[in-house]
Amino acid sequence: MNDAALRKRYLPAMSEARLSSAAGEKKALVILPVGAIEQHGPHLPVGTDALIGEILLRGVAEALDPEEPVFVAPSITVSKSNEHTGFPGMLTVNREILASCLRSGLAQLARWGFSEVAILNTHGGNLPLLRALLREIGLQSGRTIHLLNPFPPTEACAREKSFGIHAGEYESSVLYAHVPELCKPERADVQWIDAGLEGPELRPEAAPATFAWTARDLTPSGTMGDATRATDEKGRLWTRRAVQQLVNELRSLQS
Repeated sequence: MNDAALRKRYLPAMSEARLSSAAGEKKALVILPVGAIEQHGPHLPVGTDALIGEILLRGVAEALDPEEPVFVAPSITVSKSNEHTGFPGMLTVNREILASCLRSGLAQLARWGFSEVAILNTHGGNLPLLRALLREIGLQSGRTIHLLNPFPPTEACAREKSFGIHAGEYESSVLYAHVPELCKPERADVQWIDAGLEGPELRPEAAPATFAWTARDLTPSGTMGDATRATDEKGRLWTRRAVQQLVNELRSLQS
């Protein structure tokens, strides 16, 4: 949280008095980031998901008007990454612990006085749990917790859009654009995971029917998609789109 615009919205950087006044602002909304620490192929750092969350938050903080009451909670950096067992660099908790952390964090934000919360999740492996958990919280409490969409439209090919789900063209491009010193593009590879999957009905993620998998089942390197097509130019373009998409979502929630 070194960016000045983001730091002004970061709850842990606030005094007790500022927290109270922020919670009391009309239409105050808190973003709760959820990332992951896990392998991202031979060319990206293991903190890729968490880094993308911070990159997007920095862009959102700069794009919002200073008076817009949007704040950022401490991130949940380690989440459910057990599908990456077998690769070095993985940190994970099970789904029960992640659900408990989310429930606790949301409850404490409510005690601080923040009733409107939106989760910015940048790890696909969390989505099934998040969708079920947020629905359950809504049914039990009547409180709606929003789930933001950090994935903008891209010019990637159809195969990449369907199966480039990890360390592929999108994630690689964003990191090349913003943290090139942490990346090794010369090691980028292509690993397609759709062999034997016919039609759109069955996929590892985002399909009517999904299946249990580990990264080792699908790819020898950890990449899922075509990372060789990633560029920093694409990363800058797609980041701008993602930021604008998030800003539009946040403003819609506050309208």
